[in-house]
Amino acid sequence: MRPVGPARPRPAAGTAGPGPVPGPQAAGVDPDAPTQRLAAAHARAHSRRNAEQHTEYLPPLVGLRGPGENPPTPPPTPPPGPGGGDGGGEDGEQVPDRNGGIGDGIALTLCSGFGSVAGLLGVLIATRIMPQAEVGRASEFVSAFQLIGGVAQLNLGLALLRWLPGAGRRSVRLTFGSLLLIMPLSGLIGLIYGTLVPRVAEAAGGGSFGWGLVVLVLTCAGWCVFVVHDFVMVAIGRPWVAVWRNGTFAVTRIVLLLALGSTLASEALVLSWAIPVVLWIAAGTVLLWFMVRRFARAGGPGTLPSRPEMIAFLAPTALAQCGNALLYNQVPLFANFRMGNEIGAVFFICWQAVTVIDLAATFFTNSLTVQTAREPHRAEEFARVARRRMLLLFVPALGLGAALGYPVLSLLGEGYAPGAPALAVLMGGLFFRLIVVFELARRQADGDGMGYAKIQLLNTGLVVVFAGLVPLPDPGTASVSMTMLPVVLGYVGAQILCALALRFVPAWNRRSTPEVKS
Repeated sequence: MRPVGPARPRPAAGTAGPGPVPGPQAAGVDPDAPTQRLAAAHARAHSRRNAEQHTEYLPPLVGLRGPGENPPTPPPTPPPGPGGGDGGGEDGEQVPDRNGGIGDGIALTLCSGFGSVAGLLGVLIATRIMPQAEVGRASEFVSAFQLIGGVAQLNLGLALLRWLPGAGRRSVRLTFGSLLLIMPLSGLIGLIYGTLVPRVAEAAGGGSFGWGLVVLVLTCAGWCVFVVHDFVMVAIGRPWVAVWRNGTFAVTRIVLLLALGSTLASEALVLSWAIPVVLWIAAGTVLLWFMVRRFARAGGPGTLPSRPEMIAFLAPTALAQCGNALLYNQVPLFANFRMGNEIGAVFFICWQAVTVIDLAATFFTNSLTVQTAREPHRAEEFARVARRRMLLLFVPALGLGAALGYPVLSLLGEGYAPGAPALAVLMGGLFFRLIVVFELARRQADGDGMGYAKIQLLNTGLVVVFAGLVPLPDPGTASVSMTMLPVVLGYVGAQILCALALRFVPAWNRRSTPEVKS
């Protein structure tokens, strides 16, 4: 008889029967051994909370949020329990809402809106306090320094939006190295431009070439980094500071113009730009130094793209940024040079209205860049939401601009009212421009520098060539609207052509999908 050992206990109901051992035991791993899984889960949760706080959203009152998109702001996190309980982060620390209660897209739109609307309002005020020819003369300086500042940015503003969120302790060097590169470059280009086109420097100096050249150089150097400051503040999670500085900048410009306009004529419009630019850049650079240092201390070691990757993104997009600056600023310069200062003043006001909406839409969609940098796996979702919101926000603005064109221009004087038909046609062309703006934002967010440059340069090139070379009627014999019409139709045709190409040309419709590294 075989010996009988101790009885084995019957397994409890529901336990696994004989067979291969599941789970970690199959790999020879002790399930009770400490692992890195909990730490990884904490890191993922922390990243998700961070991203939700920074994700662009619209307030519920606007009525543009769809179901399941950007959930409402969670209720305040209760204080941590005794054991480091539910405090909102690892070890119970509070996770601050670093975006100040507004989304990145709304913040960038407000920054652009304050500047553009103040610029348009400044020109409207100038039309009431100075002769029409003086307005056209001062607009040459405004277009010139904005053109130079835009060209010299080298698209580093958008690049910093992509790179700063993960730069960690390298943020200070990245930010101020970029600023110290583009500021002297912009001043140098301004010096060369003012020397080659002395009428712009003379307009800046009220007839004095030397003083005007100094004003032009300082304004170019400051304006180049003014917009970059906004991008840096949004990238480090402080968009409300950018909104505040743009709002105070706009108010100061209007006050200066009203104070100086009655005595200095065209130079008042020049100084209402130059003085605030210099002062705000001086104070803003000091403020940015402390903000970026604080952001860097709170981050880890940080990662940045390699130098070849940076160049691969910046080289084509910087060239395209030059095209963008030409679109906004060289076209009104051509109008002044070819049509004369009086008709040029009318065109400049119409073009300012176009620029206000174009820039606001561009800045709104630029939030895709920082959102995709934080959560690349949600890029398609962010793009769908941004496209719908852009159309809901800006298409009504186009209709409003076309409808109010004649009443507003009539208030400025009988010399401006004939520009109303041209303004209405420009608003129609802007609808197709919105399609182009959105596709440009997607390619920037994806890091598709070549695709971005191809679209932007073709779009800009067509408009600038039309503005500079298309035959114009004699301003002395033709009406104001007929003199402006060829340039206006060139702009509209370029936007329609590019929008159709993006829809039907396979090489343009195909976008590279970014690789999401695990």
